[in-house]
Amino acid sequence: MKKIVSSFLLLVSTTTAVMAQKQITSPEAAFGFKPGTDRKLADWTELTAYFKKLGTESDRIRYEEIGKTTEGRPFITVTISAPENLAHLAHYQEIQQKLADPRTTSPEEATKLIAEGKTVIVVTCNVHATEIASSQSATEFAYQLATGDTPRIRSILHNVIIVLVPSLNPDGQQLVVDWYKKYLGTPYEGSNPVVLWHHYLGHDDNRDWSSFTQVETRLAVEKVINPWHPQILYDLHQMGSNGPRIYLPPWVDPIDPNVDPILVESMNALGTNTALEIGQTGKQGVLIHGVYDFWSPLRDYIALHNGLRVLTESASVDIATPINIPFEKLDRGIGYDAKVAAWNFPDPWKGGPWHLSDIVDYQLDAFFSIANNAAEFRERYLSNFYQVGVRAIDRKSGPYAYVIPAEQADSATTARLINILRIGEVDVERATSGFDADGKHYSSGSYIVRLAQPYGGFAKTLLEIQDYPNIPEYPGGPLQHPYDVTAQTLPLLFGVTAVPVNDRITVASSKVDVAKPAPGHFDKSSNGNGYLISDKTNSSLYALFALLAEDLKVYRLTGSGFEPGTIYIPQQDGLDAKLAVIADKFPVDIRAASSSPAGSALLVRLPRIALYQSWVPSMDEGWTRWIFDQNGIPYTRLIDADIRKGNLNQRFDVILIPDNSPGAITSGRRGSGGESTGSPSTTPPVEGRSANQKAQGATNAHGTPTAASDGAAAGGPQVPPEFKGGLGEEGVASLKAFTQAGGTIVTLNKASQVYAKKNAGGIENALDGIDKKAFFIPGSILQVSVDPSNPIAFGSTPTVPIFYENGPAFKVTGNAHSIASFATDKPLLSGWILGGQLLKGTSVIAEEPVGKGQIILFGFRPQYRAQSEITYKFLFNALLSSSSRAVTLDGSSVARALQSSTFKNDESDK
Repeated sequence: MKKIVSSFLLLVSTTTAVMAQKQITSPEAAFGFKPGTDRKLADWTELTAYFKKLGTESDRIRYEEIGKTTEGRPFITVTISAPENLAHLAHYQEIQQKLADPRTTSPEEATKLIAEGKTVIVVTCNVHATEIASSQSATEFAYQLATGDTPRIRSILHNVIIVLVPSLNPDGQQLVVDWYKKYLGTPYEGSNPVVLWHHYLGHDDNRDWSSFTQVETRLAVEKVINPWHPQILYDLHQMGSNGPRIYLPPWVDPIDPNVDPILVESMNALGTNTALEIGQTGKQGVLIHGVYDFWSPLRDYIALHNGLRVLTESASVDIATPINIPFEKLDRGIGYDAKVAAWNFPDPWKGGPWHLSDIVDYQLDAFFSIANNAAEFRERYLSNFYQVGVRAIDRKSGPYAYVIPAEQADSATTARLINILRIGEVDVERATSGFDADGKHYSSGSYIVRLAQPYGGFAKTLLEIQDYPNIPEYPGGPLQHPYDVTAQTLPLLFGVTAVPVNDRITVASSKVDVAKPAPGHFDKSSNGNGYLISDKTNSSLYALFALLAEDLKVYRLTGSGFEPGTIYIPQQDGLDAKLAVIADKFPVDIRAASSSPAGSALLVRLPRIALYQSWVPSMDEGWTRWIFDQNGIPYTRLIDADIRKGNLNQRFDVILIPDNSPGAITSGRRGSGGESTGSPSTTPPVEGRSANQKAQGATNAHGTPTAASDGAAAGGPQVPPEFKGGLGEEGVASLKAFTQAGGTIVTLNKASQVYAKKNAGGIENALDGIDKKAFFIPGSILQVSVDPSNPIAFGSTPTVPIFYENGPAFKVTGNAHSIASFATDKPLLSGWILGGQLLKGTSVIAEEPVGKGQIILFGFRPQYRAQSEITYKFLFNALLSSSSRAVTLDGSSVARALQSSTFKNDESDK
């Protein structure tokens, strides 16, 4: 009788489960097509609606909106596990937090927690919006886990908590789908959008994991990764079409030495096992240990927070349009030849049609393999997670700590550095009395970052000098070029002193939650002589822009008795109230002038800034917009057609042309590297870049070559005609007329090659014709010498670290002159360099008068990824120079203009 009852109950339970499954909506039913169908994509509105619906239909799914994106869309997570696990998520999150910090958890308690806890996997999709497949695959991940009843799925649900982020870039996801649908069925089908597919960063949204500038990065870190402390982060990307079909770890060398070896071994094992299980299905073209190194924290957060990062890169199609790739057109790269079998690539793909559904299928295989592995080895993952933390707090090698002295040149950048560490869950203390370490005295108020803590490796990799190793392509062969940038030393980039110390520090201190810059100070006076502001910090220049926006009369002093560039505001109506607001907003010291300055000065007005936007989108343009928007610097975006119309002087004082290839600017073509964003300064072969770099020989379903999705010479998919052509001859002539009539043009990095050409003027690129085998700097920090008396270098120190990445270096002759140059043949401060001796004596900031105006050329990006704070001032000063003119102050706040061909007029100012 008991058996009959048990069988009946089992039948009822099974029937109920089946009925429940039937009530769960499939992606195909929700969208009207199966994810991966050719030329069909669900947009962000449809995706969020589906996941929300799934959360109401399945007790295995929890939908949550955790914030809003840059453009106001929902940023969501979908948490997937067994119902009994979802009912106690806070408890499992607490287990994760206890295991993450062995300082608060004894080995005995850890053993109990490991027995009870679950492996946590965070799955991140679609950070690069054109790599669209994973946003579609995510629906299948969730649906199959919501409805499946196989032993494998039951094991995953019981042992694993999956936190799925269907898109790290919802704004870009929507933009790409809208663009794709708009041109579906036209010759432009499958082309990439002509604007950045993140509001500010484009592809660089995956280079924000060590500075946390963007809303989406902060949400992912602060609302997902930090609260959950996952053992595994599975990150889905796409790559170029003509290589392997999918890539997984092991990574190629070098690997950041701050990543624990247990994590490296675990990533090797998990990636290799996943590759095996994909191959077992009969799928070909699976690569491990190729292309991607594991050096830079700009694209990896989790491994420096004691979890595994598993990257998959799938071969791309034209967004959602299938392509055809002949076998003979398959390519080769670091660690592979796509036509040749090898130990790490045992079964090459044979070429032929490639569909969005193929990408989805490979991603599904990888996802379920990783999730099943996490379930099967749950105890090992949790145990290793705890042990990595134990090793971190038992750190034996030096240094013991970093000390960030209280005395800093810029309290705002110092606070920013501390807050980056705090967002990364690094413990920071502030000394409440003076102390000594390594024979040096440090004042009260100095910050202390001890490295023996769970995430000390994250702190160390951001604070230390990078020494990227020389790796030959083969024994005795030429050096292998690094995959990505090689330096990220934030103290150098921020202009902050951070000192490694080996002595153990014993001092009374308080824990830092959030660091704040020193408050602004306004020394109100009634003497009528006006006020002075030192211009040595970025904040002082933000304050200057704010003062000019208030239509105040402002000078920068250049005469004797003052630091060049000192900001002087003479007494004028309503001044004190406006200065009080400035001091409240910016960390600046506004002091009363003891007397009205006399001598030479520059009268400054608010520059009318035009920011050039190429239809070959530039990430550098996006970063520039972000910095301007964050700091209240007004600008107008200018496209090719605007420039070709002419009459630019009527609207603008200065035109800023961000980093982009000369071809992209003048002809609307990408640079020779086929760079995915038009920015030639970063030349890695893939990790998300080359989803947009369809190698030559591929064709789409129409049989059209897909060598360049920007409509370059190799064929389609073509860009719509209104976005083609670049500036053209008409636009170049218009820019020339602009400078002849008194305008200023500022160019950054590779954009400077538009002007730095042989026999084109007084500035030439000294590196023209130099082979990459002799000179290559993919992203390192170098030292340059500066002339601080030049208005473009006001507020600078005589030597400055710059972030340099294969930019031009200038030979300066004639009327042109250098503002910053390489004074040594060994300029490397952090990172890696090949051919550094070729830089000695060349310039990296040069200016040349042109007619009544000027061109100012940078051989680097002074606002590099919103990190190189120490060189921001060069860019701001260059912009301000466009609206400055020389005057003489007579000591009574009366100015007499000096005649100068550099400036637009010589009217008197009083």
